[in-house]
Amino acid sequence: MSTFSGLNTALSALYAQRRALDLTGQNIANANTEGYSRQRVELSPAEPVSNPARWSTSNGVGAGVRITDVTRLHNEFNTNRTRAERGLNAYLQAQSTVYANVEQTLGEPGSTGLQSQLSDYWAAWSDVANRPGDVSARTQLLSRAGTIADTMRTTRQNLDNLYGATREQLDADIAVVNQTASGIADLNARIALAHTANMPTNELSDQRDRLVLQLSELTGATGRLNSDGMVDVSLGGNLLVQGDTVRTLQAVGSTTVDGLGVAPVRVRFTDNGTPAAVAAGKVASHLQALNQTIPNTVAGLDHVAQTLIQTVNAQHAQGYDISATPPSTTPTPQPGGDFFTGTGAKDIAVAITDPAKIAASSTPTTPYQGDNANLVAAVAKNPQGADTQYRNFVVDIGIQAQTVNRRAAAQQVLADNVTAAEQAESGVSLDEEMTNMLQFQRAYEAAAKVISVIDMTLDSLINMKR
Repeated sequence: MSTFSGLNTALSALYAQRRALDLTGQNIANANTEGYSRQRVELSPAEPVSNPARWSTSNGVGAGVRITDVTRLHNEFNTNRTRAERGLNAYLQAQSTVYANVEQTLGEPGSTGLQSQLSDYWAAWSDVANRPGDVSARTQLLSRAGTIADTMRTTRQNLDNLYGATREQLDADIAVVNQTASGIADLNARIALAHTANMPTNELSDQRDRLVLQLSELTGATGRLNSDGMVDVSLGGNLLVQGDTVRTLQAVGSTTVDGLGVAPVRVRFTDNGTPAAVAAGKVASHLQALNQTIPNTVAGLDHVAQTLIQTVNAQHAQGYDISATPPSTTPTPQPGGDFFTGTGAKDIAVAITDPAKIAASSTPTTPYQGDNANLVAAVAKNPQGADTQYRNFVVDIGIQAQTVNRRAAAQQVLADNVTAAEQAESGVSLDEEMTNMLQFQRAYEAAAKVISVIDMTLDSLINMKR
């Protein structure tokens, strides 16, 4: 190796180590940047003869070092697994929130819940049976019946509000999906152009993969990396993003729980109306809540209200009241009418406003008996009655919520582990980067020392002629 070629070799080392130091500094600077994949300089020896030919010559000594590439430390398998686990985790966490909202709406168990109010209501019937002529006992019965009706209507309205809020959130998340998909397509186009121009795409790829992960958490979408650096995103086998082309989604269906039977809520592609198979993510949870969880809760509450109305009205109609025909104050017992009105939890109400209209007696000749009131109170023990149905209804919701919560807790651990495994490979380790920095710095100093030694040698050789 000649003296001047040694300068060139040392100079190439300076360039390479300085670039490596710059890249190490970039890694350290982005240690806390979400979605950033650490980068590494790939070095290779510079060949003494880059284009071998018949008459070319070489002394066999290398010509220094050159940078062949800046590698983005990224494992596509780990990335795809993270997307799948994070998508399922987002679905289960959202489902857990839905059941928490449903349980909060029902307020069970608790002193203000419907179960406690039903117990007080049946106890009021027993009080009327013990004191059929006591106006205060009858007034208390109507008050407790009104409390039950109010609670059922309020609970049903809260469930309707929860449905409406979830429907609005679905529309908002679909808008985010469309915006994110457009961002992925735009980055795909920029990455393809950079590939064509032989320019680095590491930062663009990080941004693009972060958007794909966001899309996975919303819809459970999957990504496939192509040879040109672009990623195709699909939902259940249907392409949502193909290269720089994007399709949009829209949510259709009822915005109220009462209209669900006519128009179920669905997500479909805007261009041809085909259904989008959303299997995971927050959007899938919204669909589950809108089409099953909330409607089933509403149906269960309505069924309890219908049973309460029917059973109480049927037994109340078998008795007689203590009402009097004005101006007389002597009771002229009349058969009991409907105690409740309505067709379900949405419109249940107490039909009686006059305490004397409560049909506590089973015979018109003895209106101050309480035997029919006892029979109404006994409805509480009916295996097919409203009390039993409501208890089973609450228990079923509790079991479903517990199952979802357990799955969500287990999935959270799995998602965290998968994410940690991906970060261990592609994330920035400050300890490793500081070690690399020392290594590159020492190499840079050594290359500078070589140049300094060659400079002194040349200076000595030149001065020898003097």
